[in-house]
Amino acid sequence: MSIPRQKKGEFGYPPYERKRVILRTAAYFLISIAVFLLGYFSTGQKENLLTIVAVLGLLPSSKSLVSVIMYFKIPKFSEALYQEIAAQEGSVPVIYSLYLTSYQNNFPINCFAVRGGSLIGYTEFPSCDASACEAHIQGILKQNGIKNMTIKIFHEKARFMERLNQLQALEDGRKESEVLTILCDISL
Repeated sequence: MSIPRQKKGEFGYPPYERKRVILRTAAYFLISIAVFLLGYFSTGQKENLLTIVAVLGLLPSSKSLVSVIMYFKIPKFSEALYQEIAAQEGSVPVIYSLYLTSYQNNFPINCFAVRGGSLIGYTEFPSCDASACEAHIQGILKQNGIKNMTIKIFHEKARFMERLNQLQALEDGRKESEVLTILCDISL
């Protein structure tokens, strides 16, 4: 049975990527263990070159384990909420289920929509600091040469849906896909 490949920005990406990263990490550790055991059983002692190779193989394994830990920190995004927003999105470019990371905070965002000079987001999680997220995104966009972007993160679904409907009437902007790409780049 094959699991359909998910792309960052699609609903269901975090659980898909969590499974993929877990499998990759397990494979990395198993390869290191196999190399160590191969060296041990072929020479009868631990002190051999394959032990060094196995220990060096633990470096990418450990790095991958950090990714596993980060993916377990991502909360579960509501599928009912996704269905509701997807029914209203219309022609506005949107991305879903992002977990943005910064030096100080992490921000679980259910949906981002961009049109013209406006970027809106919705989070169902009360622990998400919307103003810090807005400032973080503004800084990242400025670093990438995108200025004059109005950013608003909503905690209230009704206000987000109202603003999403208002974005339908705006003209397409030139940098919409670039903004969404940057958001995907700064998230897990």
